[in-house]
Amino acid sequence: MINLRRGIRYFVRGMGYGSIAYLAIIAFLSQNSSISTTNIITVFIISGLIGELSFLFQTKLSFSNALIIHLTGTFILFLGMMLINRWLFNWQTILIFIFVYIMIWIIIRLVEERQIHRINQQIKNRRK
Repeated sequence: MINLRRGIRYFVRGMGYGSIAYLAIIAFLSQNSSISTTNIITVFIISGLIGELSFLFQTKLSFSNALIIHLTGTFILFLGMMLINRWLFNWQTILIFIFVYIMIWIIIRLVEERQIHRINQQIKNRRK
């Protein structure tokens, strides 16, 4: 039951990051693009599956191995999304992928640091 909840949480979190990235890309880079229901559903599902790959960081794999597998899996899923939606795939989309991947990692890291700081502060307050 815990694994199911964790899996759902990873999936929903992935959908959130993917949706935000998709909307930001449309807002800033795609001035004349049409959005279809298939595009939206594909972004939700693929983003959720990318979120599921985050379980790799909870395994006994080293961080670098987990990161390489996560990046590779994310890129493969990204390619699948590009093919399903018949979106243009070129060097610019690869650069956008890398940029978005790094930005999401930075955001996740900042959120985690904030949570760790908050937890440590609560522990200090309890010890007083």
